[in-house]
Amino acid sequence: MSFEYVNISEPTWLAIRFKSGQDDYILVKPKDFSKVPVNIPNWVPSACCTTSLFRRHENELLNFEVKTDDIWIASYPKSGTTWVQEMVWLICNDLDFDKARATVIRDRSPFLEVSTIFDIGEDMSSFSYTSETPSPRFIKTHLPVSLLPPKIWTVKPKIVYIRRNPKSVAVSYYHHSKTNDFKGTLESFIQLFMKDLQLYSPYHQHVIEYHHLEDYDNILYLSFEEMKRNLRESVLQTCKFFGRTYSASKIDDLCRHLSFESMTANLAVNYEDAFPGEKFIREGAIDGWKKELSPELIAEMDHWTERTVDRKYQYLFKI
Repeated sequence: MSFEYVNISEPTWLAIRFKSGQDDYILVKPKDFSKVPVNIPNWVPSACCTTSLFRRHENELLNFEVKTDDIWIASYPKSGTTWVQEMVWLICNDLDFDKARATVIRDRSPFLEVSTIFDIGEDMSSFSYTSETPSPRFIKTHLPVSLLPPKIWTVKPKIVYIRRNPKSVAVSYYHHSKTNDFKGTLESFIQLFMKDLQLYSPYHQHVIEYHHLEDYDNILYLSFEEMKRNLRESVLQTCKFFGRTYSASKIDDLCRHLSFESMTANLAVNYEDAFPGEKFIREGAIDGWKKELSPELIAEMDHWTERTVDRKYQYLFKI
């Protein structure tokens, strides 16, 4: 076995795991991470919070065939992933808006490891489905760098990574998790988020490690906040990364398509069949967390980042 599994023993989580719908959570870390090119002195990956389903699919993950023309969209959950998936797919497909509207995004850009967090049956896993997607494949993942398929480091496909303010992430993740059986309060969710016990946590390490990949020049870094403040600039930056050029009017069309109003009305990106009743693209604001978090919880989250993150990496979270 190439992974180490650890049962969660944190008292707060143990006290509410059944009530909150998180009883199958488990921690996983690789036994060998020597080939992961993270440029951090004495780096050792933290255990990642996932579910017991990870065990069922570990060999599929380890043996997943990475292709040179793959395009990977990576993020911690609720960081703007769907927004970036739609932008990248359109830029790389000649701005085919008709096809984008007619084909749901999970078919155009499959979620690689969804089988490790949701039991979608054993007939076909998300790994086999993604593997059989026609090239060039647009692959969504929330995996930290330490758990990515090992072949990614030798094949070196293009990766686009999107990050977002931790307070925005936490609030958005809470609302999303409520549709996936989380029964606790916003505050209890965030307390576990800060204890690295929400799926794909630890959050800070997720962001830092992707931003410190040594000799990996095929990666584009975006932030949700920068996209909100100047979408056109982010679009142009992404076009340049993929070697694509479009007229000013076509870029205008793309920006209109990617606007919050357009995305919320676009059934192809809102997962309404998978999450009925949920507004998957919920609010899309930079500072919506200010309306939902108490001053005490805001201060606690800020202190958590200051306490947890080395000063030289804190710029990644002041966005």
